[in-house]
Amino acid sequence: MRSSTFKSAKFSNKKKQIDISYTSRKTVSIHYGHLGIKQNIKKLWIDKETRGKSIGIMLADGTIDYMPYDQPLDIIKDPEYMLQNHIEHIIAQIEEELEKKKISKKYLAQQLVTSDNQIQRLLNPNILNKNLTQLYKVASLLKLEFEICLKSAA
Repeated sequence: MRSSTFKSAKFSNKKKQIDISYTSRKTVSIHYGHLGIKQNIKKLWIDKETRGKSIGIMLADGTIDYMPYDQPLDIIKDPEYMLQNHIEHIIAQIEEELEKKKISKKYLAQQLVTSDNQIQRLLNPNILNKNLTQLYKVASLLKLEFEICLKSAA
């Protein structure tokens, strides 16, 4: 995912809000309440040990906590982040079934009349633009069914 590292972060104790910028130019504002923060923040930094994949938060009482890069994206239900998560989940289930049923990717390629490379790309969770028809065909070969559910956001 392109938004996997923080570029900058600042906080406002007045607004009770953390403003985050990612290296992908995506920006997110999160209220303290969404993070369970009940006191003021004393200091905020991008953690170098995790290579920008987390933010360190020092609270007024000196307590230190860390926030991973994907937590703000999950809180705001960022569409790119949610799509990546759904694709990873689907592909993990397909990979699990392939292993359980001892079906090779070469066999899948033959059944779908495509190349081994295309199957590798299809089952790579880092490639977001997927051919849903192909995923449905793979699922069908593995005797899996897709269940899609849309509901009102809370």
